[in-house]
Formats: sequence, structure tokens, C-alpha cells
Amino acid sequence: MRERITLKHIQNVLDRINIATGNPTEGWTKQPDGTFKCNVGTYVLDQCYGGVRLAQLCSDGGGERDITGRGTKREVYYQMRAFLAGIETKGGE
Repeated sequence: MRERITLKHIQNVLDRINIATGNPTEGWTKQPDGTFKCNVGTYVLDQCYGGVRLAQLCSDGGGERDITGRGTKREVYYQMRAFLAGIETKGGE
């Protein structure tokens, strides 16, 4: 029987992707005045209608670009692992 893929599994891979790319692990940073600033370039997890996808913040207003398509936790987990392997391989050159 296969192990259930949880959001914790996905979050661990997401943190590793952000660390490997030199990005903060949080998508937004609270400023001293109480407002939030978007961490452009940070990878985030988007959840909707029971599906998940990996996205990257690409504008100060919080706009995102898709990295993976929306899928099940298991599908996106494996796509994120492959994405991370590519980043780590590229970094090792």
C-alpha cells in the first residue's frame, strides 16, 4: 500500500525548492507598519477545489504563474520532486 501524500509532505518539498532557489520560504512578509509585502520569486502552493498546484509569485501585487498544473496531492508532489531535482542538478554544474 502506498503512503498517503499529505500537505506536510508537499510543504517540505516546497520549502526545499525555495531554499534551493534562494527565496524566502514564506510568500508574504509582514512589514513594521502591519502591511504585507509580496516576496516576488517565491514558490507557493495554491489549493482550490480539492486540487493543488505549484506556482511562483511574479508581481508585487501577488500575481502568480503556474509551474505545475492543478492535480492531486500525489501528482503535484511527484512533479515538485522532479522540479527540485532539476534545480539541484542545475546548481551542481
